[in-house]
Amino acid sequence: MLGTMEIEEVAKALSSDTRLKIIRLLAEGEASAVSVFKKYNERFSDRRERATIYRELEVLYKSNFLVKTYREDSKEIVYRLAARSINIDLITQTVSAGP
Repeated sequence: MLGTMEIEEVAKALSSDTRLKIIRLLAEGEASAVSVFKKYNERFSDRRERATIYRELEVLYKSNFLVKTYREDSKEIVYRLAARSINIDLITQTVSAGP
C-alpha cells in the first residue's frame, strides 16, 4: 500500500512518461510484466524494449505505486496499482494514498 511519501519521491517516480503510461495500462486491471510490455507496444507509438518496461515496473513497485503478486496457477508475477489516487499535502509536503 502506498504509505506516506515525500513529494520529491513521488515527483521522481512520476517524472517518466513511460511510467505514467504503465500506470494508465494498469488502471485497467492487473497484468503480468509480459502483458504490460505487449500492451505498451501495441497502444503507444514510443515502443520500448522488454528490459525497459520491466525496469520501470520495478521503479514503480519500489516507490509503492504498484503491488506485485506471484500467481501460482500461471507461474507469473502480476502487477496492480496500490491505490487509485494520491493526496498531496502542500503544507506538510507529504503524499498519502487515496481510496
